[in-house]
Amino acid sequence: MKSRSYQGLQDLHAMLDILSLGCRANNGTHYVHRGDLQWWLFYNDDAQDVWQNEIRLWFEDEKMIGWSLLSPKENAFDVFTLPELRGDPRESEMLAWTVNEMSALDELGNVWVAEHDNVRIRWLEENRFARTESHFVYFTRSLSDLEPASPFPSGFAIRASRGVEDARLRSVASHAAFKSSKPFEEYLRRTIRFMQSPVYVPEHGIFVMSPENEVAAYCIVWTDEIAKLGHFEPVGTHPDFQRKGLGRSLLLHSLGRLKSEGMTEADVCTYYDNEPAIRLYESVGFRIVKKLFTYKRKRTS
Repeated sequence: MKSRSYQGLQDLHAMLDILSLGCRANNGTHYVHRGDLQWWLFYNDDAQDVWQNEIRLWFEDEKMIGWSLLSPKENAFDVFTLPELRGDPRESEMLAWTVNEMSALDELGNVWVAEHDNVRIRWLEENRFARTESHFVYFTRSLSDLEPASPFPSGFAIRASRGVEDARLRSVASHAAFKSSKPFEEYLRRTIRFMQSPVYVPEHGIFVMSPENEVAAYCIVWTDEIAKLGHFEPVGTHPDFQRKGLGRSLLLHSLGRLKSEGMTEADVCTYYDNEPAIRLYESVGFRIVKKLFTYKRKRTS
């Protein structure tokens, strides 16, 4: 097994395919959707060349078999391997290397650990990690039984993003929806960088527009042609337009879009205590299938 740093989009495609294979295998270890990785890497304030220091790729016979993402700003790491390596010594070697690289941090966490993933939990506990109570809830729903999308209130309409020309409209909505503390112009620049990135598909950015041509609600849908799994990240409604049923109608419309693109299932995550989001997702047929915990350890002096 050999390893090296990240070198470009060809590497990204191989990393994404490992996630797809893991989602399709559904072997007990949680694999984030390939849309999550694209969101993490391109919707941020860092230059892309930082990835050379924060991504490690693992190969056998020139084939990528796993990768590590080191996120020192979040005191966190991720390691994903081909699903057949679950519990394999090579997976343990990748985990050990990654943790050692981040050993100078006062605290280190591994997110997205499925509650019944005894293989990953055993490794973490053997290496002094302990479970925290804060967690995500993970939802899925089949796309075989979709109900028709609800009509929007008078004057509201749905459309796809037109790309960078919609960046300010979209940023106003998301900055308010997530109560961001980031200065708005910085927030806008990050949105523009993302919309100019190679992973952004304007047709997958879906807006509910108000009668005054404001973005009232929005989401991005992501597709996975290997696992046939659609994904929502992010989803938001501007506070001025909440409690009008816009989020529910947006989700139903977007689920239909995913089905039309060949997806057979969709998933979404939120924090365990985000009751409004949980109610919204359940209202369109999503059901919680597992909890995803974070495991942390503190540096020993």
